[in-house]
Amino acid sequence: MDVTPMELSGRVPSIRLHELDADMQSAAEDIGLQLTKWGFMAAEVPGIGERVETMMNQFASACASTEPSLADYAFEAVPQLSVGGTHGFFPYNSEIPRLANGVPDPKEFIHVSGAMISDQPPGAGDVLRAFPEFGASATEVFGIAFRLISLFGEVVRGMMPPGTPELDLSRDATNLRVIHYRDIGDREVLAHEHSGIQMLGLQLPPSDQGLQYVLHDGTWVEPVIAKSDVVLCNIGRMLTSASDGRFRPSTHRVHTKPMPPGYKRLSSVLFAYPPHKARQWKMVDGELTTLNATWGDFINNRFQGLGKQEPQEA
Repeated sequence: MDVTPMELSGRVPSIRLHELDADMQSAAEDIGLQLTKWGFMAAEVPGIGERVETMMNQFASACASTEPSLADYAFEAVPQLSVGGTHGFFPYNSEIPRLANGVPDPKEFIHVSGAMISDQPPGAGDVLRAFPEFGASATEVFGIAFRLISLFGEVVRGMMPPGTPELDLSRDATNLRVIHYRDIGDREVLAHEHSGIQMLGLQLPPSDQGLQYVLHDGTWVEPVIAKSDVVLCNIGRMLTSASDGRFRPSTHRVHTKPMPPGYKRLSSVLFAYPPHKARQWKMVDGELTTLNATWGDFINNRFQGLGKQEPQEA
């Protein structure tokens, strides 16, 4: 399937790591126009690509380890509506997307939540201590990515009516998903067309191309971000609900060509959530409405199949 490449490096705002707040404030108008035109946002963050690549390679090494083994830290149930959201290691072939007709994605991945990094509840951070190099780099990338996504959130909030509350993104409930695709063979679809549940998502530079987005006009494009410093910010279904449909979810997928034996693809994305116990809200005709339900209820109602086990109660 031919999809038009979308060159972004040098064409989107540059957000320097040592000037995140000032640069994002200066770029807010341009980034807002991206969201209006494309349905997602993009920025170039010099230096982030190298950090992300190091983290992803360390995760690939952890996947190959037997002593210790990541299998010892596999998730127990999904979703986990505790303070730390969904965290832990998801073994190979454990995710079966809604559109996959029962066929699991050829990948293994880990969710590193802010709560896991702060070891809440006690023991949540054991996997990061078992794989200290990965733990250190994941902690660093999480910190940068969470700051970036919070600033993207302020840009989006500035596009909403006066009186819109803060998005209240929770460091504890937010998680960093690091993915290792392998044994792909003749697969073309690595991740079926989908949009995220979360409030916002931050796609970090992957090891290879294949990530594709549908624009507002229905055209599929493939942003050129592999091994770069370009990050993409997605609108999740929580924010679509909170904005009463002002912003549609950023729909995307991962496609590839048949690959030779031994091929692997590494990627990572930050999913940012409000506290699970916080009340849902939405801006309807410029007025704030608070719902009699929590964001944890939203997740529970819309969760679509990370693994095969039944959801765990909060």
